[in-house]
Amino acid sequence: MQITLISPPQNFSKTQETAGVVPPLGLGYLAAALDSRHPVKIIDAVGERYHQIFPWREHLLRGMTFAEILAAIPPDTRIVGISNLYTFAFAVAAEIARRVKEKNPDVVVVFGGAHPTVMTRQTMSRREVDFVVLSEGELTFRDLVEALEAGESWESIDGLAYRREGEIVINPKHRFVQNLDDIPFPRRDLLPMANYFAAREPHGSANRALWTTMIATRGCPYGCTFCNTPQIWRRRWRARSPKNVVDEIESLHRQFGVEEIHFEDESLTTSMKWVQEFCRELIARQLNIIWQTSNGVRAESIVEETLDLMIASGCTHITIAAESGSPRILKEVMQKHLDLAAVVRAARLATRKRMRLACYFMLGLPDERISDVLRSIRLMVRLAAMGVDEVVFSVFSPLPGSKLIERLEQDGLVHVGDQFFDGLTPHGDLLVSKSYSRHISDRQIILLKYAGYAAFYGTKALFHPLKVLRSARNVARGVQEIKTERALRTWILRLFGKEHHMVNGKREA
Repeated sequence: MQITLISPPQNFSKTQETAGVVPPLGLGYLAAALDSRHPVKIIDAVGERYHQIFPWREHLLRGMTFAEILAAIPPDTRIVGISNLYTFAFAVAAEIARRVKEKNPDVVVVFGGAHPTVMTRQTMSRREVDFVVLSEGELTFRDLVEALEAGESWESIDGLAYRREGEIVINPKHRFVQNLDDIPFPRRDLLPMANYFAAREPHGSANRALWTTMIATRGCPYGCTFCNTPQIWRRRWRARSPKNVVDEIESLHRQFGVEEIHFEDESLTTSMKWVQEFCRELIARQLNIIWQTSNGVRAESIVEETLDLMIASGCTHITIAAESGSPRILKEVMQKHLDLAAVVRAARLATRKRMRLACYFMLGLPDERISDVLRSIRLMVRLAAMGVDEVVFSVFSPLPGSKLIERLEQDGLVHVGDQFFDGLTPHGDLLVSKSYSRHISDRQIILLKYAGYAAFYGTKALFHPLKVLRSARNVARGVQEIKTERALRTWILRLFGKEHHMVNGKREA
């Protein structure tokens, strides 16, 4: 039975800090989990046409057009799985489903990803969606495929949403993979790996030409109110064995020549013992691989013994998720149990050891005041003076399934539905921002964001001018040592129209 898995085109803004052209690992894992007698095709719309943008409705999209996607689906396909990670991308994923059903009503359409997991009823309300696979999908999707092929009932499958006589039924997710080593490595042979290398647009920075992403752990044990991970993973944290992770790295090096790994884990360093064992295993293999934590890690996990091992094993860049410089916001609004002194200690240690370091901050949260944002900016200035390489100052966007969006709904500030999803701005847009604080206006959010960046990079130029000159040289030469250098070069290419081209200049219907 032919199965086609689709990663949709990307909502695109020319003023985004970053968008990312990275392998859809979730689809790769689904393909790997299926029985070998099921032929599988993965269509990564962005990976296949990362240089192409086209208008649709009120959006700009990046990647394959809808017509190109439909043409790429094998005619004997019986099941189409569509990945929908981000809420702002739901309309695009739903449009693909609508067109697939319009062309062939007998095709079974299955949605998966973070958004359908937390907004299951809203997703299933689209008649073109037949099933939703909740959270971790390998076992559920495999069981559904086998049930459909055998003509058997799917009504008892764990973590599956479907319709019974027109009514939506949601089987809660109870079954998670106990031993992650049991899951085969994702099917990267079904992905356009050469295109990811050529695009050089990771979520972090591609220091080497042949890079890729990996996931070593799943879930996060913390319960930050701005995040929907607790609902998706039930605050479970599980790790693959260090040997299994390094086996995959060795396989990637052998098969694709990969020289650099970007870990996309929610919380890679939850266990310092695990990190140390992983580093020792990587050192023992002598693979000449470098790696980075392109997603944020906890500041408390950056201690000298662990950091020394990370550096010895090839780690070149870490990102700390500080989120705010205001203890009040961290405690009362985010419920993120973080001592800001740990951020300063980690930054001091990393800069002393010449490890490249980025820090994530957020603004525009409910109840936040300008004074709270100024505390974040003051901390940014302190970090810049210490030698931290870059900051990312993101505007808060309410995620369905998070505690904060529930609060905003109760206060009548948002109405969660298709119109709300469609109006969400893609992550990191520099010119379009919405404040969810009654104390800070939308315009003030943009001004404060630029003030934060100006304060950080102005301080960096004052205390570490050689770093700034090195970054300027890197941008000119196309070298990526930090994310900011990649972003600056990307904007320059966009300005001169050398990064993307518009398809026909027309809107898709």
